[in-house]
Amino acid sequence: MSLTTPLKKRIPQSSTHTASFATAIAWVLLLSLNPWASAQNELYDWSRGKRLSAGIQFARVEVNSPRKVVLYGLRVDTQTEGLTFHTTGRRSEWVEGKTETNRQTSRNFLRTARANGIPMIVAINADAFSPWPAPYDQETPTDLSGLAISQGIIVSRGSGSPSLLRTKSGQFRIGVTNHQTDTSDIDLAVSGFALCLADGKPLLGGKDLHPRTGLGLSEDHRYVVMVIIDGRQPASAGATTEELGAWLKHFGAHRGINMDGGGSTTIAWWNPNAEDKDKCQLLNRPVGNGSTAKGLTESNFRPSERANGNNLGISIRE
Repeated sequence: MSLTTPLKKRIPQSSTHTASFATAIAWVLLLSLNPWASAQNELYDWSRGKRLSAGIQFARVEVNSPRKVVLYGLRVDTQTEGLTFHTTGRRSEWVEGKTETNRQTSRNFLRTARANGIPMIVAINADAFSPWPAPYDQETPTDLSGLAISQGIIVSRGSGSPSLLRTKSGQFRIGVTNHQTDTSDIDLAVSGFALCLADGKPLLGGKDLHPRTGLGLSEDHRYVVMVIIDGRQPASAGATTEELGAWLKHFGAHRGINMDGGGSTTIAWWNPNAEDKDKCQLLNRPVGNGSTAKGLTESNFRPSERANGNNLGISIRE
């Protein structure tokens, strides 16, 4: 051995094992203290979820780190017999690119479906719309931002944003659509702002915190995953788009879209066991009036619902 060759310090085997063990413990503690990191590396155990109906499972999660957040997950088994997706159709006086739909709250969308004989169970908000600002709780005509198709009829043409698509044979996929997209085989489509989850990896985004709505699809295209995150309120500060992607992944999605959020973020449920005559309930706490209620005490906060440009609902005939 050359005298100029540096001697390598030999680490005792027991020290190596101790260091590795300490590192592993530190990593476990990090995940337990940071649910956001855990959500990126673990899958939710849906046996712990609440069954809303055949094929529809629901979960509510609260975290305190890195901030207080309340969020909700839905997993929909698209292979369930009798299960159907619905979205907002054209308004009677439809003008493409100007007045395409009538705005509705997610609860009114669900109520209208039930009144028309559609046994809708759950509904969420979907695409962004214009003009905005507008009277937040009034059902005014509006123009949608991306591709929207209801029962095979184009409501709004694609604009380069990602869309959840269902073919006429019942297959689901997520893809970017534009004005030239061939929609002849598409039965239903709703769109969002941008992908927040691709190939199982949450995508980087801004640091701004808002209420969020996410829509995803499992790798085998069987499960549609929905995530609703409350924000702008004492109990829940909101999330970034990257965090939305991480939660979509946590609940089982492989690819996911950041949908319209903010005051539009809503999840509604038809609760068959509700004592009230109106069994249509909110599962989250929306801030539809657009105000920021972070300065209020939790007991003084009151949810408000926004009339959205289009909504997405699921019905089941059992």
